[in-house]
Amino acid sequence: MCGRYVLTADGSDLVEWFGVGTVDNDLPGPSYNITPSQRVVIVAETGSGRSLSTVGGPPDPPVRRLLGARWGLVPPFAKSLTDGPTPFNARSEKLMTSGLYRAPYARRRAIVPASGFYERRRTGDRQSYYIHPADGVLGLAGLYDWWRVPGLADDDPARWLLSATIVTRDAGGRMAPIHDREPLYLPPDLWADWLDPATPGGPELLAMALDAGRTVADALDFTPVGPGWLSTRPGSYRDDPELLTPVPPVAPTDDQMALPQ
Repeated sequence: MCGRYVLTADGSDLVEWFGVGTVDNDLPGPSYNITPSQRVVIVAETGSGRSLSTVGGPPDPPVRRLLGARWGLVPPFAKSLTDGPTPFNARSEKLMTSGLYRAPYARRRAIVPASGFYERRRTGDRQSYYIHPADGVLGLAGLYDWWRVPGLADDDPARWLLSATIVTRDAGGRMAPIHDREPLYLPPDLWADWLDPATPGGPELLAMALDAGRTVADALDFTPVGPGWLSTRPGSYRDDPELLTPVPPVAPTDDQMALPQ
């Protein structure tokens, strides 16, 4: 599961890190506590259309873009944002079978940049962790889609809503004692295939991502932190660097599995 994450890198850092060619002019800023339904930064490859120099010729190749999107996938058939689910996580096992994910997985795959994410132990002491790479930015597998906002005119720039979701997988390794799900991590050498809309969204691509993601997972740091990131009550939601302050870890109780070192 990935329900809260952190992105402290700014747009210029992400352009260099992900090899982006075009940047949206309205990206959300850095945040220490990103929650579902907020706007997030995604990397996607979308067609640039035919240029004047190629009229009558083939379309220009896709351009890698840095975009702002709503976190929570809104399917094209939704009548409103409250009409059915808008999942912020997509189970990897359902990418090719669910009506919510089949079309995005086929041609609208994204990367969600993250400095790290929060998770807490499922049972007992409920210890919280900030899970992150030693340096750099994680590339989390994602999907995106466009939703036509009802009632807005064709010439209204807000008529299309871009939304995204983070793909998750069965947890393994050090994550397994904490939660049963974790994000699908993408190593840099798989970014091009995942983003390319010409790459078939089938079992081969998913198998590659699942296998390669374990290498990323094995290199992550698990930093014990306090529970301040959890609350969404009005007036209690926090978004500040102190959320990442390490705390002394709580020893697991006898009925818990210890976090592997």
